[in-house]
Amino acid sequence: MGNRKGTKRANGEGHIRQLPDGYWEARITIGYSKDGKQRFKTFTSKKQSTVIEKLNDFKANREKFEKGNVIQYSIKEWLNIWYETYVINNVKTATRVSYESIINNKLIPHIGNIKLVELNKYDIERMYNELIKSGRNDKKGGGLSVKTVKNIHLVLHKALQEAFEREYINRNPTDVAKVPTMKGLNLKKKEIEIYSKREQQQLIQVAKEDKIYGTVVIFGLYTGMRKGEILGLKWEDVSFENKTININKQLTRLKDYSSNANTKTKLFIQNDTKTSNSTRKIPMSNSLEILLKQQLEFQRINKERLGKLYQDNNMIFCREDGCYLDPDTVLEKYHKLTEKAKIKKCTFHALRYTFASRALESNISPKVVSQLLGHSSVQFTLDTYSHVLSELQISEMDKLDRYLNSIAV
Repeated sequence: MGNRKGTKRANGEGHIRQLPDGYWEARITIGYSKDGKQRFKTFTSKKQSTVIEKLNDFKANREKFEKGNVIQYSIKEWLNIWYETYVINNVKTATRVSYESIINNKLIPHIGNIKLVELNKYDIERMYNELIKSGRNDKKGGGLSVKTVKNIHLVLHKALQEAFEREYINRNPTDVAKVPTMKGLNLKKKEIEIYSKREQQQLIQVAKEDKIYGTVVIFGLYTGMRKGEILGLKWEDVSFENKTININKQLTRLKDYSSNANTKTKLFIQNDTKTSNSTRKIPMSNSLEILLKQQLEFQRINKERLGKLYQDNNMIFCREDGCYLDPDTVLEKYHKLTEKAKIKKCTFHALRYTFASRALESNISPKVVSQLLGHSSVQFTLDTYSHVLSELQISEMDKLDRYLNSIAV
C-alpha cells in the first residue's frame, strides 16, 4: 500500500487525504441519495493547498444559502450549487455532461451575472432570441436550432424549480417565458436525407473496399442503427444461434470538465440508448450474418498479427488494434466514401433514413419499422416518413387500378 494520509473534520466540514498516487483529495458530504446512501463532492489536485482552497470555496458558497443570504446570489452561483448538489450524482453520465456544457457555455455567459431573485421572463426570452441568432460556439457560427434551445430551457427550468421549491425565489420565471418555436420563427422542418437505390448500391460497392469504416457504413444501411449504437456494439450483444442483435448501449465522445482531466474529451461506453424505446432487439438478416462473420474473421487475423498489442474490448467495430472507433473519424471516413462513390454528401443519419425508406418500400409494416428503429411510437414513424408512404400509396393505387381494369366486364 502507498502513502495514505488523512485529515478528518467534523461531519459536513469535509475530509482531506493524500491518495496512494500522491494526489490530494478533499471530500465533503452534499446529501443523500433516494436509497439513503451518502453523496459526496470531491476535489483532487497534486497540491494539498489547492484542494483545501476548493473545499473552503465550496463550503463558503453553500453557507450563503444556509445563512439565508440568497438575495445576494447570482444565477451563476446558483447554477453551480444546483449542479454540484442535485445533478452530478443523480443523472446518467451523458446527461451530466450535457447539463454542464449548457450551464458553462450557454446559461452563465448570457444570464450568469443576474441575481437569482431578479431573473425574469424578459431576461430569459432575450437569451433565447440571442441563442437562436448567434448561439453556436463552433467554427461554423450562426444560431442554435429550436430543439437545442428547448433543451437549454429544460435545464434552466429544472435548476430554477429547485430554487423555487426551496423558497429561494417566489416563482419559476421559466414557467411564463416563451420558448421559440419553428412556427413562430417561420421555419420549415428540415427534409430528411435519403439515398436513392442507385446511390445506395454505389456506396455499398465502395464501402466493401474498407474493412473497418466501410463495414460500419454497410451495417448502418442494413440495420438503421444510430452511429453511437453501432460503435457501442459488443460481440456479447450478438446471437448467431437466435439470429438477433441486442441494442442496449452506445459509444459517445463526452467533454471532460473535471479540473484534473488530461484531455478535453474522452470516448465513453454509455450503458443505455437514446431513449427507453431505443433499447431493443432486432432480427439478424442473412446479409447481416455474413457481414458479422466476416468481421469476426477480420478481427481474429488482427489479434494473431498484433498479439499483446491488440486491446481486446470485445467490440464488433473497432480499429485494427481493438481500440474504440472515434465517432468523428467514422463521420470523416464516411464522407470520403460518399465522395469516392460520387454521390451526394449527407449526414450519417441518412443511412438510418435510407434503411427505413427501403423497409417501407418493401412493404414491411410501419409498426415493424418503428420497432426496428426504436421510435417512441408508430405515429412518429408515419410523420417522419410521410413522403415515402405517400409515394407507396400512389403505387398501391396503380395496382388497384390495374386489378379493377382486369375484372371489368
